[in-house]
Amino acid sequence: MAMMKNVQVPTAFRWRGSVIPKVLLTSISITLLSVAVVLCYKKTEFKPSIPFSFITVLGFIVGLLLTYRTNTAYDRYWEGRRIWSTMVVSIRALARNIWVNMQLDSKKDIIEKKSAINLVLGFAIATKYYLRGKDGNSEDCKDLKHLISNITSQLPGWDQLEASTSREKKREEKSEKKPWFGARLFNKVFNRHHHHEEEKEIKNHNIPLELLFYLTSFFNDQPEDILDNPSRSICYTSMNSLTDCLTQFERILRTPIPKAYSIHLAQTVFIYCVTLPFQLVSFVDYWTIPIVFISCIVLLGVEGIGEEIENPFGLDDNDLDLDQFCIVLEKEINTITAHAIPNLEPTEEE
Repeated sequence: MAMMKNVQVPTAFRWRGSVIPKVLLTSISITLLSVAVVLCYKKTEFKPSIPFSFITVLGFIVGLLLTYRTNTAYDRYWEGRRIWSTMVVSIRALARNIWVNMQLDSKKDIIEKKSAINLVLGFAIATKYYLRGKDGNSEDCKDLKHLISNITSQLPGWDQLEASTSREKKREEKSEKKPWFGARLFNKVFNRHHHHEEEKEIKNHNIPLELLFYLTSFFNDQPEDILDNPSRSICYTSMNSLTDCLTQFERILRTPIPKAYSIHLAQTVFIYCVTLPFQLVSFVDYWTIPIVFISCIVLLGVEGIGEEIENPFGLDDNDLDLDQFCIVLEKEINTITAHAIPNLEPTEEE
């Protein structure tokens, strides 16, 4: 049994994380169309076919569009990962300065330092939920609540969070009602980007930014004998970096690839796949059916990959694993704050 668990499934045969489940329905539908075209061509006098040169012309255009789409989406994915790493650097520096450089040694003072560090860690977790369109007040944000439960929001909109959460639940319940097959297929091809409009609804509550306000107040209240000016400057620099990272995250989130381009690409790929059996049937007969199916899987799959990684902050299998990033960061900080500050002064015995 242990050996079976260590067996790695070849990448080509993996299902989880693959884009095939998302494009399989459309691919099967177009393949059924190719079956009808082949049977009509072979069994009747009607010969539904178009010139083979159409593949060359339209295929070149589809290739260019898909290349640009995939490269642009991957650039956004990689930039999101790079910005997250920059944010982690600033969080580590800020937590280190609070824990080591602040001259607070009593038990009450240590609790105060840990509370401040919790807000720093809470910034990363709150940013994760903020990028996913969650307000941080919902039931699935338990890893954030215990870090910021000791503060109360003073910004407008806190009292509206419960109402907004209720509206989101109603929207999710409404979306669970599946339309008939034809409507699902049409929406998948021609209206697949419509759901992004609802995701763009900008909420009036930004918990990560508010946590930075609290931290700024905390540092401003510390006298110089507790937090010296060089350490204070490092803290402010780190918070400025966190603000910059949050703004860059918002730029990726709020500035998707132009809708006209995405829609036109989806329609072009769909038209190419639909016309493919009409171009192949006179050359390869029944081989048209598997060729069309494989072509649809490949072309629609490449387009689906670009659409999936365009927003790297979601919950898809190929998105950035923000949950794991936050868990690792929390373990690091908890390990550091679980121990006293190292004392490098020589002991009396030395």
